[in-house]
Amino acid sequence: MDAYRIEQYYFYRLYSIDFDSTRHSLGVLKRYRRNDVRFCLLRDIVVNYCRPFSGNRGDTTPHHKLSIKLVPHNYLDLHKELLRLRSQQFAHTDKTYRKPKISGFGTGTNRLFPMQFKSYDYSSLCSRVGDIEKLVIAVEKTLHQKISAIENGL
Repeated sequence: MDAYRIEQYYFYRLYSIDFDSTRHSLGVLKRYRRNDVRFCLLRDIVVNYCRPFSGNRGDTTPHHKLSIKLVPHNYLDLHKELLRLRSQQFAHTDKTYRKPKISGFGTGTNRLFPMQFKSYDYSSLCSRVGDIEKLVIAVEKTLHQKISAIENGL
């Protein structure tokens, strides 16, 4: 087996661990009701789920990522939303996403500059946890088929 195929196998196995971590965090999320804890877990879930799709470095593959073809068609919109959320709010601070606006108040040394900006609605994401779990399980199932195919060739 060539170096590229072996590295592909390593990536797939690492991605499987990312999905396993995502499912574990989804399980932990079900035990908590406090929003401060739930929102942190949701961020963890999104980041872990998106990691395989975000571009990863290898020895023979400088920019490897899991193909969107592994995502079932009926979950594509949710998948894209999670990727966008991870990229624009959780992993980066995109001004174009946040659209900050600053106001100035006061005079002299008593000036204030409050800022308002767009933030993601975690409550909306909480209502989609069941779909996120189904998405993760479906992608992971297809990934395991790819892993098995490579293992059968070893």
